[in-house]
Amino acid sequence: MSEKTINIITEAFKAIPAGDQLVKQDGKREARYKKLGAYVYHNAVKKNGLYLSSNKEGVGVAYVIDPKKDKKTFGDFINDLKFAFGVSGIKKALAISKRQKYIQSQRPKNEKYMYWEFTGVNPNYQGLDAPSFSMAELRDDVYTDAHERGLPIYTETSIRKNMIVYRRYGFDIYHEWTMPDGSTMWFLKYDTLNKPKFVKKS
Repeated sequence: MSEKTINIITEAFKAIPAGDQLVKQDGKREARYKKLGAYVYHNAVKKNGLYLSSNKEGVGVAYVIDPKKDKKTFGDFINDLKFAFGVSGIKKALAISKRQKYIQSQRPKNEKYMYWEFTGVNPNYQGLDAPSFSMAELRDDVYTDAHERGLPIYTETSIRKNMIVYRRYGFDIYHEWTMPDGSTMWFLKYDTLNKPKFVKKS
């Protein structure tokens, strides 16, 4: 199952601008995307934040962050180096690090929260209503966990249609950033404590 999940993550990144921003576009492009998929997958498993739809065609990554406790370890440093050499290349890694530093500065510094990092659906799956079905299931699972933990959910996106979907899901925009390339990144929050208790549909 892990190989299939990694493939879904890999293919999803190929279809969005973030993929080109993270992956060095050279002769090793395909292998680099696969390493990106594996990196996201293993990081999600490590943080107990991997979500799969019931048809196993949708993947979500959302996990709890505690700014007071989640400090970088030597292992994290090694993983960052592997990412730089295997996925992004050194030049892109420096730009990614700078961008991530700004993104993280917009999130809470003294309180726990859930961070919704990624959602993707197998683009090759032709099942009935597969994308919307899988996305709704993943959303419901993340919302259920957030309400049970009493934690808000934070995320960000530079894709306008994704921002609109998040707004439809109950997220509010709390910050907008014009990135160096001129595009906009929207920062969103689902304020769990001020939302009605979420009841997952059976």
